Amino acid sequence: MKKTLLLQTALVAAAGVMLADASFAQVKAEPLGVTVGGYMTRTFKVQDRDKVTGSGQTDKAPVTFGGPDAEIWFSLRAVLDNGLRIGGRVELEGASDGDQIDESYVWFENDMGRIELGSTDRVASKMQYFSPNATFPGQGTGQVSENSAIIAGTGNQAGGVSMWFANAANDAEGINLYTSSNRYFGSKAGKGLQLGYSYTPDGCQDYNNAGGQFAAAATVTNCDAGFSSTINGSVRNQHTFAANYIESFGDVSVALYAGYISSRAEPTAATAAAAVPKRVTGWNAGAQLTYALGGGSTVAVGGGLKREEVSATVDRNVYVVGLMYLTNGAAPGSIGVGADFWKSKGEEVGQADDTAKLFQVGVSYQLATGIKLYGGAGTYEWEDGAAAIGAGDSKANFGLLGVNLVF
Repeated sequence: MKKTLLLQTALVAAAGVMLADASFAQVKAEPLGVTVGGYMTRTFKVQDRDKVTGSGQTDKAPVTFGGPDAEIWFSLRAVLDNGLRIGGRVELEGASDGDQIDESYVWFENDMGRIELGSTDRVASKMQYFSPNATFPGQGTGQVSENSAIIAGTGNQAGGVSMWFANAANDAEGINLYTSSNRYFGSKAGKGLQLGYSYTPDGCQDYNNAGGQFAAAATVTNCDAGFSSTINGSVRNQHTFAANYIESFGDVSVALYAGYISSRAEPTAATAAAAVPKRVTGWNAGAQLTYALGGGSTVAVGGGLKREEVSATVDRNVYVVGLMYLTNGAAPGSIGVGADFWKSKGEEVGQADDTAKLFQVGVSYQLATGIKLYGGAGTYEWEDGAAAIGAGDSKANFGLLGVNLVF
């Protein structure tokens, strides 16, 4: 109770400082307005995959357009007479999806910082810097968009190729706090140190929908308009901390990142006696360096690592590194060439480690503003520590071609 009261006091104080500071701002008031944006990605994928006899991985079709990824964003924004900026955002999936509304939250912002309230990613996901992707985020080794992953992960991979925390409760209802670092959050165009903190009370996002990270085989459907159960198989009282630092030194730009997460793990009524840890933790860190070669061309190199507790019996280590060359940034006609590598090792009590590796090379072409063509090829390997030697292992070579529209 004491920790809860201290947390509530800190959140109220932070909000009060931001609101009070806004009264001194001298900006023109703007009425509440709505803009529409979003993205659409379509990817044609081919693979040559070994037959899998274990590890829960079924054989996959060799050719697919599967995993369409698209969202429509409705963004709200207003400026009050005292300078406080207020807005919101609703993200609608561009295809039928179990989570049809991806994110929905409101925000408050001024020169001191930013507050986000609602369903959105936690600060560690929004502030991270790792390797540049060989194609674009969602098809590379740094982050994965919901429906566009090259390989669908199983077992201890917990969702496939990603540097995000497995139990981060991203998109659950919560609060994010950011310092401004003298730059508008999200632009990544300024310089300085930025700090972030998130508090997530439970794993609930929508009515009758919980994350169920620790639910085992039990079905979890107890999120409603009131208080959810404390044995819903999800996370509770989750704290996330993040920091990044951006600076330029002549032709070299530096982006550094570090994050930490701590979650209370909850069983379900059906699995209350199971081995569920009282709290799971994790940390990650990354860096990215970009060198301006002249004439608009740049070369970027970066990497990161993650260490986290996935469950009561599984820990995971993840490593990622990548390189990207762009002839003229995001300008029309710019060509990009890159490569990235990702490795994940799941350490499970009583069995050999599960290991996954992914390497790919890619090329992209900025056809016009907001229109990017891309392609790539790579290889993926999975070694299942639970199965007999070789029985649950799999390997795939893959290729992809796609288009990404941002509007």
